[in-house]
Amino acid sequence: MSAPALAGFWHPIATVGEIDDQPRRFTLLDDFVVAFRDENGVAAFRDLCIHRGAALSLGWVRNGNLVCPYHGWQYGRSGACVRIPSRPADAPIPNAARATAYQVQEKYGLVWVAADEPRDEIPLFPGDIYDRPGWKSFISYREVWKTSAARAVENFMDFSHFPYVHNGLLGTEDNAEIAPYTVEKLDNGLHYWLEQEEPSDLYGAGGSQKVRYEYTLVVPFTIHLKKIEIGTGRETIITQFTLPRTSNTTELFVFIVRNHSQDEPDSTFGDFTNTIMEQDRSVVESQRPEQLPESLREELHIKVPDAASLLYRQRLAALAKVEVFGPYGA
Repeated sequence: MSAPALAGFWHPIATVGEIDDQPRRFTLLDDFVVAFRDENGVAAFRDLCIHRGAALSLGWVRNGNLVCPYHGWQYGRSGACVRIPSRPADAPIPNAARATAYQVQEKYGLVWVAADEPRDEIPLFPGDIYDRPGWKSFISYREVWKTSAARAVENFMDFSHFPYVHNGLLGTEDNAEIAPYTVEKLDNGLHYWLEQEEPSDLYGAGGSQKVRYEYTLVVPFTIHLKKIEIGTGRETIITQFTLPRTSNTTELFVFIVRNHSQDEPDSTFGDFTNTIMEQDRSVVESQRPEQLPESLREELHIKVPDAASLLYRQRLAALAKVEVFGPYGA
């Protein structure tokens, strides 16, 4: 997935509390973004002055304008240069004197940017339950992985690795066979589900209670897992918003939203999820190549357990306008 193919999607770059009136640099799509906050909200630009290529994040904000630290050029929120100090104040400013402004939104306590006109809205939680009465939410896990965003998402949406990477927590080796399941194609992603006996005490009552796993993928890099404890009505949604910093480095923002255990400390659920994420991390960071191969021939695929993953790769290939070749495997 190239940067141009991803520029029209919303990407989370920070929590809302990390951006203030001092310009700060973030990494997105193998490039740098500078963001700051003023009375009008958050503004974000490509971290590059059009004059001599200096980093605008080294500058400061004056009267709502971002000031370049090199020659003092000032850029308004639209990106247009409004002042060139080395010229008379009444001298015309060239139309080409612009910084690249990005679109910005704040949602779920995160700051999201889109480098081009957004193709879609910021992904919603399943049922749009975030911040609704009866649901409690928090960010459980935030780390930078040495892998591509697509590899990180594909790992999250895969469940056939549970008996091996998460033995005793999400699966067991004596119950490794995957039954056929149906993957529903959505306009902006995929949906599929399965039921299994989860060995954890936290969700599966030590394996005595079945758990329904409902996955909702929103292309390119958002994945939700709703865990429904059958017979109790307890629902927990674990969501991974995935920031493609570079082609080989990815920042993960993992949320937990639940309709139960409101008086329990968040760490009761966060510690479990964070253990799972770190177990995944060591394996995913070992995968080569770091990016998903363009051709399906480069890796072997098994139709039943890899059904969702194969459709995800096809969706990404369609966005990137890359041909996908088989075979799909056994």
